[in-house]
Amino acid sequence: MTVVSGPHNIPEELAEYRPLLEQVHKLIEEGDYESGIAKLQKVARASGSEPLMNYLIEMRVQAFPKMAEKITPEPMFEANGLLGNADEVRARLDKDGYLFFRNIIPRERLQELRDQITQILADQGWIEGGAQQNLARAIRRPLREGQPQFFKAHDRIIKLEALHSLAHEPHLMDVMRQALGSSVFPHPLSIVRLIFPDSPELATPPHQDFPNNQGTPNLTAAWMPLADCAIEDGSLAVMEGSHKFGVLPLRFHLGAGNRRAVLNKDVLSCRWVGADFKMGDIVLFPAMTVHKAMENCNLERMRLSVDFRYQLEGESLTEGCLQPHFNRVSWDEIYRDWKSDTLKYYWRNKDYVEVPWDPTLHELPDDHVDEAYEQQLAYNIALTRRKESRASAGES
Repeated sequence: MTVVSGPHNIPEELAEYRPLLEQVHKLIEEGDYESGIAKLQKVARASGSEPLMNYLIEMRVQAFPKMAEKITPEPMFEANGLLGNADEVRARLDKDGYLFFRNIIPRERLQELRDQITQILADQGWIEGGAQQNLARAIRRPLREGQPQFFKAHDRIIKLEALHSLAHEPHLMDVMRQALGSSVFPHPLSIVRLIFPDSPELATPPHQDFPNNQGTPNLTAAWMPLADCAIEDGSLAVMEGSHKFGVLPLRFHLGAGNRRAVLNKDVLSCRWVGADFKMGDIVLFPAMTVHKAMENCNLERMRLSVDFRYQLEGESLTEGCLQPHFNRVSWDEIYRDWKSDTLKYYWRNKDYVEVPWDPTLHELPDDHVDEAYEQQLAYNIALTRRKESRASAGES
């Protein structure tokens, strides 16, 4: 791999590209990594030059920490004092684009689900088992959503009755009724996030839920961790007021969903807010609100969380919101070993308007395949170097 050290040490084999590389390094020195990488990408992809492409990949490796959204969120407003007054709850949600509540979900319900998930992860060799299982201490190289080995665990987790029933937990439903209205119901699309440590490049980037779900823009998510989750452990952050600026364009990203929102000046004027979550805390936000996961800076433990989507009866939704996450396992398979029939196909008794999916809202730019390849290659190199560096430091 070509070593990138600066504009004064451009390898002789890239002499013909010196003017271009000097321009790229100038942009980078000015702090504009994104423009510098983009400028080099265009030429490297078209040139057929392996040394130039290697140079690009190495620059991408070095750019990962520089291009990451390094934010220090301000404290979220704790809205527990509003509960009991639905008008105030809804007014605050409309104003800020989120609601943060402490100690809503009974810890035993969350622990029950965490125990079942960590058992599956231990069975799959992701984390230590036995007495250490609850810590979710990772023992394998990080996996991305969509990889075959990822689905070996996820296909089992998505069948858990404890996962799907949590969306209907009475305390949570009471909050959702106050926030949205009396006819609120959860989508059957229940989402679990399995976030590895020591993989900042995979942290879920700033995005909106609307392009992924569509239907009513009033669709509101409830996110909760399955253990205490501080900001440095990868808790959720939201851009306060960002729900007021419409649907944003998308770019490819390695993180969950493989998409990040392109933030314009209006959105960037909003402030990031976050919190050190305790087990039982929840944050709600409508589908237009920009949010992201903070980097999981814990070098050992996975961050496990769930999120559910809610809407009022009579509002619109797309067919995908009625399917299991990733739609790899049928509902009949999911329900096969459940102890109760109460929640099976519950949404068939709800009133909603099914509307067509608009693929243009979910589209990536034409270069997204090349972008995905380059990001994955650069990530593999960056991860390997981190592991080797720590191993070397441990031996010395």
